Amino acid sequence: MSARRCIAIVALVIAAIPAAASAQAKRPNILFAFADDWGRHASAYAQIDGPGSVNDLIRTPTFDSIAAEGVLFRSAFVGAPSCTPCRSSLLSGQHFWRTGRAAILNGAVWDFSSPAYPLMLREAGYHIGKSYKVWSPGTPPDAPYGGREHAYEGRGRRFNQFSQNVTRMVADGLPLEQAKQTLYDEVVGNFDDFLADRQPDQPFCFWFGPTNVHRTWIQGSGKALWGLEPDQLRGKMPAFLPDVPVVREDLADYFGEAMAFDTVLGLLIERLKAAGEWENTVVVVSGDHGAPGFPHGKCNLYDFGVGVPLAIRWGGRDLGTPGRVIDDLVSLTDLAPTFLELAGVETP
Repeated sequence: MSARRCIAIVALVIAAIPAAASAQAKRPNILFAFADDWGRHASAYAQIDGPGSVNDLIRTPTFDSIAAEGVLFRSAFVGAPSCTPCRSSLLSGQHFWRTGRAAILNGAVWDFSSPAYPLMLREAGYHIGKSYKVWSPGTPPDAPYGGREHAYEGRGRRFNQFSQNVTRMVADGLPLEQAKQTLYDEVVGNFDDFLADRQPDQPFCFWFGPTNVHRTWIQGSGKALWGLEPDQLRGKMPAFLPDVPVVREDLADYFGEAMAFDTVLGLLIERLKAAGEWENTVVVVSGDHGAPGFPHGKCNLYDFGVGVPLAIRWGGRDLGTPGRVIDDLVSLTDLAPTFLELAGVETP
């Protein structure tokens, strides 16, 4: 793994460890919520950036609450604005170009000589699991997370096409909120199955990685499913995006998918609270790169392409003043060594 450390992430989280160790606390659980193609778009950013940005439209109360109780990062970036190289870097803790064929988009093959933090946590006694996307496309699928062995998707994978499935259920006569709840229940059920499989007091590491924020989505779904009015973006679009109805609608639809992710994440947190694990769980929420199919977005080395949301909360641990905003540049590559240090595992 990279010898470099991103001081803002590692120092922030590791500073809380001595107090925990002295109290003989349990090793922390890790919930990593990682949305596909979700750029730096959350209502928490609208609050700190001031009015007049596209983030004025989106509503992400779960992300905002994690930021308010923990830390919000204003300048978090990925090493590459494309799925496979970004995820290879994050999982291995190395720059993507050091992961060989694991970093290419088509024809990726995982090199098992590269350490992967989930498998290292498993060896250290953690119960690991995932729902939806971790590392793909690639061979073997989700290799750095143990492949299908640790997949918890028995309740389904329909959440990955959120707007498509909800729109179809509504067309078939199901009320909108009931249609949404059907997909939320799938996600929560998968998580419940994961929690049920762990041993008593065993620490866990869970990766929640839905792909619904990735294109495609149903045109007009932002308004139809979430009440987002695209014309409220008029005059707030980035200079590199045409401020015209079709683009405003497309961005609103994209935001709607991010809001679905945020909503169901809140339900997973409720499960942690019910299980008595909330205060011993590190929650990290982010995305793998910027918006897909927009100029300057996914696959482009502009801030709109490599900038991502990032909020971290760790129970009752002292991460500084709650709601603190960190402006330092941070890289998601450094999450792997951070997770390992949290678990007391030596970093390669």
